[in-house]
Amino acid sequence: MPLSDIVRALNAPATGKRPDFLYRSGLDHPFVAAEGRVFIHYANIRLESKFLPVVDTRSGRTHGHASTIQAFGLSNSVPMSPDAVFVLPTDAEEFVYLDRLVRTLHALNYLTQPVRGNLLLRVHSRHIISVPANHGLAFEEILRPCGLLPEQITLEINTDAVADKEHFIRAVASYRSRGYGIAISHFGRTELDFPFLSQLRPDIVKLDNLLLASGRPLDRIIDNIHELGGRILIEGIDSANLRRNASSLAIDLVQAHAPILRPSGIRIRRNADGGEQLDAAA
Repeated sequence: MPLSDIVRALNAPATGKRPDFLYRSGLDHPFVAAEGRVFIHYANIRLESKFLPVVDTRSGRTHGHASTIQAFGLSNSVPMSPDAVFVLPTDAEEFVYLDRLVRTLHALNYLTQPVRGNLLLRVHSRHIISVPANHGLAFEEILRPCGLLPEQITLEINTDAVADKEHFIRAVASYRSRGYGIAISHFGRTELDFPFLSQLRPDIVKLDNLLLASGRPLDRIIDNIHELGGRILIEGIDSANLRRNASSLAIDLVQAHAPILRPSGIRIRRNADGGEQLDAAA
């Protein structure tokens, strides 16, 4: 189905093709298709998808992409941080709606990628806590009209400083039972909780940059994660020393950084050698 037709169906609950999970009174028709891409208009903000390549360090091939949002004011085009967007919902219901909406945006735009592979999609911790059970069911219903299956998706979850670990264990088990892959982000930011990690059994573990910068020996940490069946991912190919030694450190995957946005309309892009380059905003 053409992308414009998928967007039309998702925007129109009257067709019966749009999942109820994407409808909120006053927030219908959130998707905008233009220039071969899809955008979201939400709370006077334009949300765009950005895909960051994830590369297998051994083969050099693209494993897939991690998704992130780029947000701009509709009236002034001033960029906002992704975290600032998720402060806007006024209650748990709207937060869950926005979280699903953003993941749907990424799924739609990923259909246009020339080289795809696995798609990493963030699921916010507040979303997981706000949904009592059957995690992943609603999003599976959203993926179906996009022509994607849960097996093509890895859900990235931040478990750092989680209070209700049992809830997260049940949520991850539900996601996994539906076919989603699981990635744990920010591991080692405040603690190395291997017992919790062993109960989650993630496919990918993203080491936090604070851990990487701490100078702490990584060999045993990486060995422990590999023993649990997880692959190691580091974020930021500008970490020159880690990139050069990725193979010797048994790091499996490397993910690029998102470009830094500036209100002037200039983007500062980090080069692979750790430097920065100025790009005019698209």
